Amino acid sequence: MAKLGIVGRPNSGKTTLFNALCGLDAPVAAHPFSTTEVNLGVAKIPDEWLERGAEVESSAKIVHATLELMDVPQVPGSKELSPDALGKLREMDAMMVVLRAFEDAAAPASESGTDPAAQAEELLLELALADVDVFTKRSQRAAKEATADVAMKPQADAFTQASQLLADGSPLRAEQWSPAQRDFFRDLAPLSLKPAVWVINAGEDEATEELEETVAAVVPDGDAVVSLSARIEYEASQLDPQEREELFEGLGLGKGALSKMVRAAYLALDLTTFYTLGPKEAHAWSVRSGSIAPEAAGKIHSDLERGFIRAEVAGIAEVVEAGGWDAAKAAGLVRLEGRDYVIAEGDVIEVRFSV
Repeated sequence: MAKLGIVGRPNSGKTTLFNALCGLDAPVAAHPFSTTEVNLGVAKIPDEWLERGAEVESSAKIVHATLELMDVPQVPGSKELSPDALGKLREMDAMMVVLRAFEDAAAPASESGTDPAAQAEELLLELALADVDVFTKRSQRAAKEATADVAMKPQADAFTQASQLLADGSPLRAEQWSPAQRDFFRDLAPLSLKPAVWVINAGEDEATEELEETVAAVVPDGDAVVSLSARIEYEASQLDPQEREELFEGLGLGKGALSKMVRAAYLALDLTTFYTLGPKEAHAWSVRSGSIAPEAAGKIHSDLERGFIRAEVAGIAEVVEAGGWDAAKAAGLVRLEGRDYVIAEGDVIEVRFSV
């Protein structure tokens, strides 16, 4: 399961967002530093196609793809992340960065401010500086190794370039790195190279489009920027679906922004969704983009990867429109794919195997 760390300045609303995403009730308070322990939870990926696939198959159970979330606390009395928190973030696959843009006299903004672009710049610098020491040390070692072995020069050059970038306060994601260079950096788990989704926690009446533009201008190109009200999304998460829909409709928020934000995080992780459908269960699965069919089969069960022969494949839209998997097969929409087939977004698969 992919893991995301939720970070942000004190009183930015990150724990409220965590609760909304995970359907939990971790403690929150109006004063800063109310989150003193790491909160862990699981967020379901909203998926209309999964729901429709379950409907045509009359599935008894629906299993959504999920993300594991970690709400990281601040150091009491400081708005900076502790070494322990930074260490936990290095274990994450990506980050969800909450930026405060709302005014609330009951929740002081003294530790965060309400300028989301300024918070984004501060956090980018903090993460880059957290990488400086480890990269400087590795750069020095790599340079020595390269003097003894010329084959190590590409690695030494990559670490030198990275160290210089970080020393200037720029995140590693500000540079385009080759796959080989990223492999050199992998064991250091650089924070400033991790994908990030920037979540602007705005007030109900904020001009969010303008806020998104200001944040997008300061974060690395390609990073997703999403605005929402964590408080409203949390309140909505406590309601049944009908009441939730009525709340969002009354506020002119459509279906809310939470699903958009979760989808942005999912894309930042470079994940692909595929499905297995049947009367017993409709299940959405996640694999890294570019994964081949046996790897996807292994997500379902290790035996399926070990004994993989071939996969029957059709698109989820085709299956739904045909009226189900069997109907799609009867209509000639299901094809056979071998071991080298790269799983595409929205594939429905049935694995043929032998062990």
